[in-house]
Order: sequence, then C-alpha cells, then structure tokens
Amino acid sequence: MNKELIIHKLKEAGFYNNESLLEKLSGDASSREYYRLTNTSQSFVICIESPNGQQSCDFNTVTNNILDNIKTPEIFFYDPEFSILVLEDIGSVSLKDFYQDSGLSKHIQAVEDIKKYQQMPLGFCMNRIFDREKIGFEFDLACNFFLNQYMGVTLDFKEKDIVKDVREFIIDYYEAHRDVVCHRDYHSNNLYVKDNVLFHIDYQDMRVGPKMYDLVSLVDDCYINFSEEEKKKLLLTYDEGFHEKYGHDYHIVQVQRTFKALGSFSYLKIDKNKDGYLQFIPTNLNKLISICEKSSIEVFRSFSDILKRGLND
Repeated sequence: MNKELIIHKLKEAGFYNNESLLEKLSGDASSREYYRLTNTSQSFVICIESPNGQQSCDFNTVTNNILDNIKTPEIFFYDPEFSILVLEDIGSVSLKDFYQDSGLSKHIQAVEDIKKYQQMPLGFCMNRIFDREKIGFEFDLACNFFLNQYMGVTLDFKEKDIVKDVREFIIDYYEAHRDVVCHRDYHSNNLYVKDNVLFHIDYQDMRVGPKMYDLVSLVDDCYINFSEEEKKKLLLTYDEGFHEKYGHDYHIVQVQRTFKALGSFSYLKIDKNKDGYLQFIPTNLNKLISICEKSSIEVFRSFSDILKRGLND
C-alpha cells in the first residue's frame, strides 16, 4: 500500500494531522509493513497488510480476547478492508536488546507467561492445531530450501528413507500432543520491554500443540546464544523437576523447531531475497547437529550425518 493511501486512511480515522510524522520501521520476516506515527503528544505503531489480510484480522481477534494478565499492545483502530491496525507504541527495546543490557530477569517473566497461555482453553486457537499438514509443510520447506537449495545436499535412497523417518517421527509426536495453547513464535524478537513491562506481539497464529513448544522457542532462541547455566535457570523456572518430567519432549520439539528455523532463514534468502537471517544459520546448524548426534532417538542420530554432509558438500 502506498504511503499516500495510508495517510488518507489515517486522516479519515482521526489519527493524522498537519503536524504528524509517518516514519517507516524495519519489518519482520512477514510481508507486513510497519510505521511509527508521531503526533504532538503521542505516537502509534501502524501495521499494514495487503487488503483483507487474514493475519491482521486474527491479530485483532486474538488481542481482544487474550487474557488480561498477558500484556499486549492496545488496538486503537482497525480497518478490515485495508488491513490497517493502529497500535499502542511499545517502543523499540526487544527482549533480545533487554537481555544484552540487563540479563535474564525479563526472560524469567517470559517463562512464567508461557504458563498463562497454557491455561487458556484450547478453543481459543480458533481450531488451529499443529497437525500433519502444518508440521509436514514446515519440514518439507526446510528440506527443500535449507538442505537441497541452500546447503546443496543431494540425498541418496538411504538418506531419503532416513529423512522420511524423521519427518514421520516428528509428525506422529505432534499428532499425539495436542496439549496446550501455543503462542507459536515465542522468541526474543516478539517480546518487548517498555517502562519495565513485558509486552507480547505476533501471537495471531497461535495454535494447539505440545507443552514444550513455546519453551523451546524461548530458551533455544535462534537469535540469542544462552550459556548452559542460563538455559538451566530458565528451564528450572518452568518446573523444578524439568529434566525428569519434560526432557524427552523438549528434545523432540527442539529438533523440529531448529530445523524449521533453518528452513525459514533459507527460504527468506532464496525466495524473498532477505539476507538478514543468514547470520543465524551457522550457529543453529551446529546446534542441531550436536543435538541430533547426542540423541537417544536413533533416527535423529542418523539425521545428524546428513546435516554434517552439508558442511562439506
């Protein structure tokens, strides 16, 4: 959408005047565009999607129904036809930025907030689940864009069988663990800190899935390299008996989430020409290889050999 039309719609809604300044912000991995609208006394964040966009609709619906004790940006205006959202300005300090300056304190709160999502009724997700179609699509995307195109790995017949077995193992796990409401993208770039308050964003695609999903997203964050001691502290914040109760489940989700992230980073480069995520591939590939090598699950150990091939081909 061109800037003139955005300004026109904001004027109609009473948010734009002769003293207003509309400044484009850096975007995320989606196709949405963001602007900061500054007036004399206050500022807003404007989110723009293509007309009749589903994500804007879902964001509006979820925000209006989410639990009061999870802090989200207030929505001041929503135009469903043009997919324009006028949101509370929660600043520019992501949880990643906060961690680099101030340590784990807000991450600990973020762990506690996961439990609040998990207390929501499953129907809150509007019938979205991590089903065979969704997990299969994410796995296939990673195979195509990361393994085949980015890494240049050509699989032989035996390796194709291994990859198929990994795919089926992961899908079967997710099909059997429709346990709780998951934010789905719960990492340090989707949490913000303003006036010492932790804000949640980008939750519009929440769906029902495994209990460990959001915890893996946060603790095995693709954008932060936590020390093992920091990871331990966060996991024990979730549950003091974490390793005995949840270690196996965490491990399976960890493999799926990390491989999915590698696929997303490669897709953004190859299909969308977005280079900014390439910097995160080496660390996360090495992490995934290490996780699979040490796994008690045989098919994951075999998968690590395929992943290592990409380092040499």
